[in-house]
Amino acid sequence: MKKILIFIGPPGSGKGTQAKLLAKKYGYKHISTGDLFRALSEDETATEKEKQALEEMKSGKLVSDWLVYNLAFKEIKKNLESNVGVVLDGAIRSLEQAKEFQKFFEENNWGEEIQAIEVSLSDDESFNRLAKRRICSKCGEIIPYLSTTKDLSDCPKCDGELIYRQDDSEEIIKKRIEEQGNISLYPIVNYYKNLGSLKSVDGNQAIEIVEKQIENIVKL
Repeated sequence: MKKILIFIGPPGSGKGTQAKLLAKKYGYKHISTGDLFRALSEDETATEKEKQALEEMKSGKLVSDWLVYNLAFKEIKKNLESNVGVVLDGAIRSLEQAKEFQKFFEENNWGEEIQAIEVSLSDDESFNRLAKRRICSKCGEIIPYLSTTKDLSDCPKCDGELIYRQDDSEEIIKKRIEEQGNISLYPIVNYYKNLGSLKSVDGNQAIEIVEKQIENIVKL
């Protein structure tokens, strides 16, 4: 297996679910920029510059690239130098970031350790999934809208109440897809395709099937 697994996909594609499943199964470190930002917001040692960047993010602005690099590169390096593989979940949001990550990997002699995995999904299906998914009010587990989960009223993980997310309004979902959907992802997908490190799976399939197909990819 490659030491660096990069997941790419539009909102609602299930890339986060698959990244966590894979990391848990193979003992890799799951790295989500969202998690890194949340941890930084609770860090009393955060600098004023970092705090200002987080406030701008909360107001709807895109996160500054320098902050993404500072947090992600530090976490990646810490794990790889400890011989722990990493799974990057939605960490790369632009072609410029993809190139900067690649430069970082090559400078550290990890250029041959990259496997990019695209979980493909149409923007229409992305909208439908985001509009119907729910979250546990107790543990924060995200429950996708599937035939096996649509009738659930309690969280299968902790029995907490399932509610709709406040940031899953129609207007906000459309904006997310505009910023993070297939049009914005195309240059990134094409970049890794040209590097010869991209494999794709159909995100319309059941979670178990997508998981199996991804396992077949990373085992090569």
